[in-house]
Amino acid sequence: MDVLSRSGKTEVQGDLTQWNASLDFDSLKNKKYSLLLHMAGLYDLTASKVDCYQHNISTMGTVLKVAEALKIPFFVNTSTVAAGVNSSLPSVKPFDLNFSKPFPDAYSESKALGEQVLQNWPVQSVQGRLNLRLGVLVGDTKEGAIERIDGPYYAPEAFKKIRPVIESLPTPIPLPGNSATKLPLVPVDKAAQAIVKFCEWALATKPQGYLSYHVTPTFGLGVKEFYMSALKYQAIPHKGVVLVDQISEALILKASKFLAKFPEEELYYLMNFPVYDTQSTREVLGDGWCPEFKEYEQTFWSGYEEFVSHR
Repeated sequence: MDVLSRSGKTEVQGDLTQWNASLDFDSLKNKKYSLLLHMAGLYDLTASKVDCYQHNISTMGTVLKVAEALKIPFFVNTSTVAAGVNSSLPSVKPFDLNFSKPFPDAYSESKALGEQVLQNWPVQSVQGRLNLRLGVLVGDTKEGAIERIDGPYYAPEAFKKIRPVIESLPTPIPLPGNSATKLPLVPVDKAAQAIVKFCEWALATKPQGYLSYHVTPTFGLGVKEFYMSALKYQAIPHKGVVLVDQISEALILKASKFLAKFPEEELYYLMNFPVYDTQSTREVLGDGWCPEFKEYEQTFWSGYEEFVSHR
């Protein structure tokens, strides 16, 4: 296995932002590669459109050119559920892309467009193209270890800031969300295992054409249940939680940022995640490949506490 990196500390040094990935194809053609796993990209919900397009769209074309030049028959790409956040379907299919309305940020738009490049790539040497839409990655199932506050971990940070308000309310605390929304949380170790299994499956079954999959739990976690879990593990007294989505979303986002320092770009997803169809995923990985939140809840919070106690 060769690893392409700009650091020079791996087998092959290159740069996917360059038109030819800065590679000497002649020196690599004497090797036979069975599969190319593309995991490079920019994840930043606040990144500019220029940066997102360079790292998530242009590089897709470049790495596909690499696969063609080296005659690699199978290509596996790791994308994100953010690419399907615009879907109008009651249950989003893994290949569904909706460009009829603006995306919430340049990141999600660039990932959707990157998928479109992969889906429409003219097939020559590359026989099978697999696209894996990863869910929201959280700490592993063993220790819950995390490297930064991101995504759902902003919720306990926000609760800490408004704890006096929560404790003083004589009624359930109104919090942003929708009862139909399910958080597609995936422990990072389970996501890694899923990627490996998809690669092994591709080599064994030799799929043809373009296939896409949601690497997300079967059911997902309700927003209210997540809030209740965060309040419980911080031992914050409260009278319950009521979800609020009838007032202006823009007002909710602004108020949450001002009062609780919950980033608007992160809260948008918590309020708007659709339901992701996982039937085809379970056909490859099996029904129990991804645990539901209740199965690793304690580890999730212990990993969070370990991180915040050392920052």
